[in-house]
Amino acid sequence: MGEKLRFENERELKLGHVKGDVEIKNCQIILPEKGDEIVVEGEMLIRGDSRIEGSLRANYLEIDGRNTTEIRGNLSIDRSVNVRRGKLEVEGSATANKFDIGAALSVGKDLLATKVSIGGALSVRGNATVEDINVGGAVKIGEKIDAKTLRVGGAVKCNTGNIGKVDVGGSFKAEGAIEIGSIDVGGAVVVGPGSKVVSIDVGGSFKGEGDVSFEMLNVGGAAKFTGNATGKLIDVGGAVKAEQSLVLSEKLDVGGAVTVGTDLLVGEEIDVGGSLRAGQKIESPRIDVGGSISATHIKSSKVFRIGRGGEVSGFVEGHAITVEEKARGESFHGDSIRVEERARVKNLYGREIYIERDVTVEGEVLYTERLETEPGVRFRQEPQQVKQLPSPDKLMK
Repeated sequence: MGEKLRFENERELKLGHVKGDVEIKNCQIILPEKGDEIVVEGEMLIRGDSRIEGSLRANYLEIDGRNTTEIRGNLSIDRSVNVRRGKLEVEGSATANKFDIGAALSVGKDLLATKVSIGGALSVRGNATVEDINVGGAVKIGEKIDAKTLRVGGAVKCNTGNIGKVDVGGSFKAEGAIEIGSIDVGGAVVVGPGSKVVSIDVGGSFKGEGDVSFEMLNVGGAAKFTGNATGKLIDVGGAVKAEQSLVLSEKLDVGGAVTVGTDLLVGEEIDVGGSLRAGQKIESPRIDVGGSISATHIKSSKVFRIGRGGEVSGFVEGHAITVEEKARGESFHGDSIRVEERARVKNLYGREIYIERDVTVEGEVLYTERLETEPGVRFRQEPQQVKQLPSPDKLMK
């Protein structure tokens, strides 16, 4: 059976290699007897606030202090570290199976653990490799983070890393490339260039710096990408802005405005309540826009619709095209085209064209099979039936 040492009310206490347990009460400074490390083969209990002038290795560490316990070296604990109320500051690296800290944990270098549970804040200047992190306040990781789960009540700031699941009440920011399985954040999310995220659910805003890839992006407010964005699905209540290209394999569903610097390519459907603008091309099987749409070439293999009072700027190529009441547009090329009452368009090219009352057509109308018009339609040029429509490429030259 190992020894059990007790020390109390000493200003300076020297400890070496203890083959048992140590209990320390109200000792201000604890120094290594030799070298720069204290070794306790059993449990170490510290009552009150102390400063350890060196590294500490022990089987178990328990601290009950009101303020801060400092370790001026590395901390290596086989089992767990339990700090009931105060703060723990480690100038070097900290290793334990479990950290259970009442107030805050600060690590000057790297943190390695299976589980970290903190009531207040976690700060690590180096790398953090922890399976499960649960922090009530804020988390700051200076370098790389590797974790299976990260649950934080406040804000998270890190650089690079890999996290399985993120659940944050406040904000999350990764300055470099981060890989995340799923992230659920109440406030704002920022990820750095080269980041990959499977599922993103944000109550506030999302920002991707540089090129970013994802699968599902669900944002209550606004989403912004400063580079190229590649994903599966976007569902945003506010606005989406991609400074370069935006490519989605499934759907883009946005309540407000969408702005894309170059190409917008969507595999299944585009549904935008407000405005949609791309610097070059917009392409999707289904395009439904309530407000306005603008691009050099707008292409839909199935359905294109511009809403009531909307505006289209650019050449539209589609299968079934609907220009709703009072909408405005330029050139439309499709299998079937319907222009609703009091709309105004420039050119129409279709197999079948139906034009409702009081529509104004300012350019040419070419059709191959059928043209139907209601009273009050105004043509600037006489419609012509042709055997074959000119190709969209030829018309856009």
